[in-house]
Amino acid sequence: MTKIVELIDDFKLNQEIQGRKKDYIYQCMHRLNQFEVYVLSELEIEEVEDIKAIHIKKFIRCKQEEGKQNNRTINNQIATLKIFFQYLVDEGFLDEDDCPMKRIKNLKEDNTVIVTFNDEEVKRILCDVEEKTYSNIRDKLILIFLFETGIRVSELCNIKQSDISTKHILIHGKGSKQRLVHITKLMRRYMRKFEGLKIERFKHKINEDIEDYYFLDQSAQKLHRSRINKILKEHCENAKVRKEIRCSPHDCRHYYAQKSLKNGIDVYSLSRLMGHYDTQITSKYLRGLEQDDILTIGKLYSPLNDVKL
Repeated sequence: MTKIVELIDDFKLNQEIQGRKKDYIYQCMHRLNQFEVYVLSELEIEEVEDIKAIHIKKFIRCKQEEGKQNNRTINNQIATLKIFFQYLVDEGFLDEDDCPMKRIKNLKEDNTVIVTFNDEEVKRILCDVEEKTYSNIRDKLILIFLFETGIRVSELCNIKQSDISTKHILIHGKGSKQRLVHITKLMRRYMRKFEGLKIERFKHKINEDIEDYYFLDQSAQKLHRSRINKILKEHCENAKVRKEIRCSPHDCRHYYAQKSLKNGIDVYSLSRLMGHYDTQITSKYLRGLEQDDILTIGKLYSPLNDVKL
């Protein structure tokens, strides 16, 4: 018999050995620790072999009754438990037939329509950024990156100088998965400006004092997501963006997805570019398109467009 707390620690160690990102491990541990507290205090279960599907269902019901989390958040909790228990099966701590997650299904999520920036708001946001200093150009390039590539804010923060190529950028995504995003003409133009100002800004610093990340603060240290959140919110406020838009970097990702779909990209290609592991995740952005957008796309890609009769 093996105690749950010991196996959670073992799971964490394995995730670290596998090179999982700190944020990912933190989220996993936060969810697993919540589960551990529940089974110990409410069910008085200490050994993992004693956990059955009924106990998982009681934990899910408890989360629902608390009313603090929606179904999507609870589904994230279920996903982490599935990963954890599959790890226990793979490592021989549990027999596959005894895995309590085998018949646990995700909760139904609301088909919420994703509302994001429109083109005019994006233009006002970008035009609000001055182009006088290193920080100005850096901030403008950051916003262009977010709108033009749809990358996550954590991915943007982790871009290193060595990830930049002539035509594309290597992105280190969730679950240690890598992908490439393209460099557009607009991105390239501002990247040249930024890189020139960056050299000038830190020319008096020794190389050891300059971190190897592409976007740096005034002290040549890695730029963090809190600063990027602040940059976006400041320019959203100045641009008088609609109140229903949260003005978070993830809204830039929403804009990228919906605009790409409006422009006719297929869901599979968009899924690859956004770093989704499943096209079902990407397809939720279709719900935010207006009927006119769908008709325009359908007309543009009509099967008989190139057939001459």
